[in-house]
Amino acid sequence: MSSPGTPVSADRARRPRRRMQSGQSMISVIGFTSIVALLVIASLTWARSSTNQSTRTARGDLALEAAEAGVQLYISRMVEDPRYYRRYVDTAEDPRTNTTAGGVVAPGSAWPTGNNWSYSGAPSTWIPLQNARFGQASYSLRVSPVPSDPSAVLVQSTARVMPSGGNNPIVKSVQARIQPISIADFQMISDATIVYGSSATTTGKLYSSQDIIHSGTALAPVYAKNLACRSGGSGCSGSQATNSAFQGGAFDKTTTPSFSAKFPTPIDFTSFTQDISDIKAAAQATGVYRNDATANGWMVQFLSTGQVRIWKITGSSNLGVTVNQLQCPTTVTLPGGATPFYMYFEQPAVVGNGNNVTDACNATSGTRASVVDGQVTLASKTNIYIGNNISYETDGDDVLGLVAGGEMIMSENTPNSLTWRAATLAQNGQWRTNTGSTTHNGTMTFTGSTATSDGGYASMFNNRVYNYDTTLQSLRPPLFPTIEGSWGVSYWREVTPPS
Repeated sequence: MSSPGTPVSADRARRPRRRMQSGQSMISVIGFTSIVALLVIASLTWARSSTNQSTRTARGDLALEAAEAGVQLYISRMVEDPRYYRRYVDTAEDPRTNTTAGGVVAPGSAWPTGNNWSYSGAPSTWIPLQNARFGQASYSLRVSPVPSDPSAVLVQSTARVMPSGGNNPIVKSVQARIQPISIADFQMISDATIVYGSSATTTGKLYSSQDIIHSGTALAPVYAKNLACRSGGSGCSGSQATNSAFQGGAFDKTTTPSFSAKFPTPIDFTSFTQDISDIKAAAQATGVYRNDATANGWMVQFLSTGQVRIWKITGSSNLGVTVNQLQCPTTVTLPGGATPFYMYFEQPAVVGNGNNVTDACNATSGTRASVVDGQVTLASKTNIYIGNNISYETDGDDVLGLVAGGEMIMSENTPNSLTWRAATLAQNGQWRTNTGSTTHNGTMTFTGSTATSDGGYASMFNNRVYNYDTTLQSLRPPLFPTIEGSWGVSYWREVTPPS
């Protein structure tokens, strides 16, 4: 036995310390391994969650694409037959309940023309589109007319993407208003060459069956069947479609893409005849129709109270100069809201007057400007004359279409500065002032759209301002002429699926 003073060997003294260090290392290893295991589990959980979320997002995107495909397929039906939705229940459409005559009409069946319909419950008709890695996509349709625009259709396309297990499908629904492209979608459409001076700035699309000579600035696209240029006499000597003044782009026979690529079927002015006949029939049925061989024409004045006054004009030999005699007026109340109203005159129509004239009954006198409160299309078999200012009572809610079988003419008795607003068509003739010489040193400000067979001018005024009315892209005059075979979507939005 060692004495207390005997030193312990170094080897024996170190043994307990090694045993203590070994235990601490084991605890550290176990702790580190646990942390790594937790990180791995968390990473796998996050990866699985992220994969599920990505898959669900992809299914949602696919459902929206399938719903959009449903809208596009229905547009193809309407291109073939603009009255398709009133003649048939589409094969992809939910069954229609006939609210006029009763009963239910199945998809793919003929629809009794003139009857109204509704739908009930959740979508029940599903048309598959494709098999995808994220599931089977299919769509279902519901359609309805637009009361304010007989040519437009409201399409709701609902799509679902069903996972392979058949559980928790993703359902998305979109609503789109589809309608034929209207001549009111353009600031100017002409069957002849269009010419704008150096001070002109155009804000809407321009279309010509010949040349477009634009010395000013074009903010929207320009479409010339022949050539687009910056200067010229009666026509362009060469294309200048790439000039920076065509800020919205210019397309003619030399460009890529060319005019013909944009308009495979050029606009046919003769196709507008049926539209005018439809306006006449609608006016005879529910609106205002006038035909009197003893009338030199008919004056109308729109009132902000939702009414329109109508006078028979007599004793006026040239309505482009002045109006001399007005007979007693009649007052018609417009239906208001989104209900369309139609007026048709077999003789020339004059909208307002700038000279002071009293009618035969002493009921009204003075000049007559118009404020339109309603959605109205006025047509004349011959010419339409603008005699005074035209404005809208509520912007975005009211609209006026003027359709002349002949010419659209600004009269010489207008105010020195004329401001007027409408969608206009001169089917046979020009859109012009009554004289080509300057008699008004003020400004003519026009806001709307113009379609004219033979071009036109407004040189009666020293200054001319042409503004495209963007309201016309969503609110068109009822039965205003459209471009045959061309359809588009005026608005698109995601909505809650039917249930």
